[in-house]
Amino acid sequence: MEEVIRNLVQIRGLNFTISNDSLPPSEFTLIGQVDSLQNFEVFHNNSLFIWYIGEGITELNIFEVERWSVDAPPGSHLIISQRALNSKLCNYTDDKNEIFFWGPYELSLWLGRAVLDGELDISVPTSQINDENFNSLIMANQSTYSPILTLKPTMDISTILSNNSYSQSHNTPVLIHCKLWKIDGELVSPEGLVEKQYWEIIEDPWESSFILLSENDLLNNTPSLQIISPRVNSWKEEPEVINSITPIINEKRQGKPKTSGLLTQSMIVQNWIFNPKNSHFSSTKIFIPGWLVNNKDRHLIHGITGNMHTMND
Repeated sequence: MEEVIRNLVQIRGLNFTISNDSLPPSEFTLIGQVDSLQNFEVFHNNSLFIWYIGEGITELNIFEVERWSVDAPPGSHLIISQRALNSKLCNYTDDKNEIFFWGPYELSLWLGRAVLDGELDISVPTSQINDENFNSLIMANQSTYSPILTLKPTMDISTILSNNSYSQSHNTPVLIHCKLWKIDGELVSPEGLVEKQYWEIIEDPWESSFILLSENDLLNNTPSLQIISPRVNSWKEEPEVINSITPIINEKRQGKPKTSGLLTQSMIVQNWIFNPKNSHFSSTKIFIPGWLVNNKDRHLIHGITGNMHTMND
């Protein structure tokens, strides 16, 4: 984890350096020093020291921080801890240092956001997803690789929370289970010409919509995050799928212009119509990024539309 954090700080930090000053042995590992850190603008000095504390069975307490601060260089410090934080650290102040704390929760949000932004590459393996439960949250098994695709988020979680008066609510990045339809089929012109084509269309039961998949919309790798599946009866049957995707697949094309003598009279628009009878349908999973907001009603925020869905118990 230390190396992952150091690599991400180098990506998100400005003028990253590692101090050569000798420090006494401690659980506090110096990751490095930056002039600024993306999305972390609260410190008031010219630079920020970033420290890491690994896993442990006890909380990080105020006495450990006080011992560390004796030898810490003066300035602003961000302590990233995999150990839980003692509640007294929330109001901790130091005479010579400005100190900020990230516990496991803040660390997981930071890493999850980096994965969704494509700054960290983590593969998610195949896993049996429970379609029966609307609130099914499943952590991926780490043993096998999966080629499941995931869309890039297009919404900013901070803006959404602010616009809905949830700025102080905790949120957790998740993967929203949707379905990717793969269709080998035909388009037929008014004259009966047949053109073979292939389409990939996303069925999004959360938004009751179908959209064409574009490779530019995909993350390089699927992050290892919790997965939320819809109710099993949210998926459409194949006849409903055909009715929904036909307007998306149909095409209007310019035909040959009609002429009269030397003058062009009009351009003909031809409707090329999807023929489902000679088409083959198959489907697989695809993920859309999202966030769980742990407020009173528990909301799921859709990472593409920004819409909020209430999570019923």
